[in-house]
Amino acid sequence: MSYGMVQGTIHPNFTLFHLPRLQRLNLAYNNFTDSQLPPDIGRLSNSLTHLNISYCGFTSQVPTYTSHLHKMVSLDLSFNEINLEPHVFINLLQNLTVMKELSLTFVNISAVLPSNLNISSSSLNFLNLGSTGLHGNPPPNFFSLQSLENLDLSENSLTGHIPSEISLPKLVELDLSLNENLLIQPRFFNILLPF
Repeated sequence: MSYGMVQGTIHPNFTLFHLPRLQRLNLAYNNFTDSQLPPDIGRLSNSLTHLNISYCGFTSQVPTYTSHLHKMVSLDLSFNEINLEPHVFINLLQNLTVMKELSLTFVNISAVLPSNLNISSSSLNFLNLGSTGLHGNPPPNFFSLQSLENLDLSENSLTGHIPSEISLPKLVELDLSLNENLLIQPRFFNILLPF
């Protein structure tokens, strides 16, 4: 249903929420301007593996149920005017054990990242947290995800140093731009670009 020219408000009785075997839901690039994220997506927690609602014009808070969609493999909430409470964000990273792709670009998280943040998905290969209002030191765990291929932490207020011990053997793309107070030691590039 992406690019489907769907517009308006999603109501609780929307047929999609009554499909107990629905695994993939892509509503990207539709016009739900000023609509809230539908809480009834939580009904699909036993089946939904892929959810893309990017560029839809949603507003409001990201519902707590998002961190309980335990079968979620790919979640894209990017480019909506939505807020993600810090505790929901942390639960999301810790509870979604099969997550491979997480994209939250321009979702307002505005949180200090805890240094002991533990990402439970060992299969995470795409993590996009650009322009989310994150601040503080980047957690060391972000730099030791063995399956990670793409990491975007750009346009935040991250500070401190990139951890000196990193292990990102599959990393293809890294964006740390526009974090004015983030310090990167030259040794970091030697680790990423061995000769």
